[in-house]
Amino acid sequence: MSTDLHRHPHWSGIVTSNFDANLTQAIKEDFLGSTVPQEIRNIGLVESWQRSQAALGAPGNVGPVPHVPEALLDEHLLAMLGAPMNRFAEDLEGTGLALLLADSRGQILQRWSEDRQSRSHLDRVGTVRGAVLAENVVGTNGVGTVVATGASVQIRGTEHFADMYQDAVCTGAPVLHPITRKLLAVITLSCDMTPRSDLLKPLVKSLTAQLEQHLMSVEQPGAREMFSVFLDLSRKQNSPVVAFGPQGALIQSSTAHQLNAHDMNLLRSLGQEDRPSGRYLVELSSGLTQLDLTMVGQGNNVVVVGAQAARKTPSRPTPPAPRMAGRSPEWLAVVNHIDKLRSLNTPVILVGETGVGKTSLALGIPYKAGTVPGSMTLIDAAERHIVGTRQWLGRVIEATQARTEIVIRGIETLDKPALDGLRSLLDTRQPTAPLLLTLTADSLTDAEQFERRFDVKSVWIPPLRDRTDDLPDLWRTLADAVAPSAKLELTDRTKELLRAYSWPGNVKELRQLIIGLAARGKSGAIQPTDLPTPMQSAKTLTLIERMELEAIRKALQQASGNRVKAADILGISRATVYRKMKAYRLGT
Repeated sequence: MSTDLHRHPHWSGIVTSNFDANLTQAIKEDFLGSTVPQEIRNIGLVESWQRSQAALGAPGNVGPVPHVPEALLDEHLLAMLGAPMNRFAEDLEGTGLALLLADSRGQILQRWSEDRQSRSHLDRVGTVRGAVLAENVVGTNGVGTVVATGASVQIRGTEHFADMYQDAVCTGAPVLHPITRKLLAVITLSCDMTPRSDLLKPLVKSLTAQLEQHLMSVEQPGAREMFSVFLDLSRKQNSPVVAFGPQGALIQSSTAHQLNAHDMNLLRSLGQEDRPSGRYLVELSSGLTQLDLTMVGQGNNVVVVGAQAARKTPSRPTPPAPRMAGRSPEWLAVVNHIDKLRSLNTPVILVGETGVGKTSLALGIPYKAGTVPGSMTLIDAAERHIVGTRQWLGRVIEATQARTEIVIRGIETLDKPALDGLRSLLDTRQPTAPLLLTLTADSLTDAEQFERRFDVKSVWIPPLRDRTDDLPDLWRTLADAVAPSAKLELTDRTKELLRAYSWPGNVKELRQLIIGLAARGKSGAIQPTDLPTPMQSAKTLTLIERMELEAIRKALQQASGNRVKAADILGISRATVYRKMKAYRLGT
């Protein structure tokens, strides 16, 4: 840069990395009111201001953001990129960041705002689906300027041409076709002004790299055929349509946002089981649902998610994919969190009391001895006591080298040499497949030593007494599995007693209860007198007690089981939390 430029008032500040809103505003006003020095005309921001001024005149001429009808938006592009964008957006909750996908003309195809702050930010500046943010429409911004230049940009506050964006930071990057290198889309992270905005640049760059890799997968011959089938079915259906490829490539229609992460994993596993094309019944989080599966070549499949089905045996029965019972928010949050961690291929410890279903969650299906999905390896830590530490660790090494998904059950039974050996294996393992370990413990606090030893994340699996809303669903699923001919049903009063019971044995105890009732010849409606004596005398909570219990449960969940933090959240003493937890048998 020439010395003349540095002597020019205001203009030298345009090349500094530290953002100064007042200085930038002065620079912009200087530019808009005078001739730009020749030396500065190659700077991208100023060139954007020049284009904006040529198209719009003064910043005050920028009116409300125009919109195009949704029918004119490129739904095919949204279908190709929507799924990886959804996965990325899930991690933005609580950050105040909003994620935008625009086409090559600067039209917003979709926005993702995971919290109130980011939604308020987008609404305030009129950035909604169909909004046109081209540079010649609203001036310099993190969408239109990327379209105009084909390069990544970050536009902060007063660097925007229009005054309405002066409190925003927009970090945008182009998504190029992996073969032709033509501009396909623009990805933008938008938020209120933040002092750490430089961190957003590598974040957007990483996302665009992932999207271009995703597009490369879709460009494979088999995937192109799958995409053609997907588009044809999407035109004919108003319900969610999802397509999967062998490398995990995923395409989804605009209505597929109704499906959560757990549902998506079930749909993916359905196609991976090499089932023939046809109609299936699968239990999704919303209930028993009809699916139409179309296989397209090797490893590619398209699933149409239909309406919920009536609970009756179809004329041509098709075995439904096994599922985990429970639809309470607490349970689904845990299931979805595990699914997300599983996708990272890093070790995860599932912690919970005995009988809560840790092994089933790790496998992704209800666990039965001797039945493990073909794509997974289950290793029981207790086998070490029989075969010895060396041979047991050898089996773990063998499973790791096979690059299959591994579940190691019951690591609390391992002694120090075995734990040290397992840690050494995990430290040298290549993260090519998920690895889940289960640990029986009374609280997440008890698992801290294992977290430190293995340097992994832990997930607390709630005991049955903390998710009693799932009892009817669990009862129906277990009764159908272990005693289908008995048709065991719960009366309302029996449900109340079961909800009030503490369930020290958790789901395993519930299963044994059902087996015991069937063995005694019980069938049909189960009355309170049919229950064991401890369950008949369970204390039913009052409305106030139920509200108090729910508040403590939520605080413990927010605090990841830490009782001191839970007390702070509730605004009560630690001693009171301990006393209430003991009274309600929480974590005891």
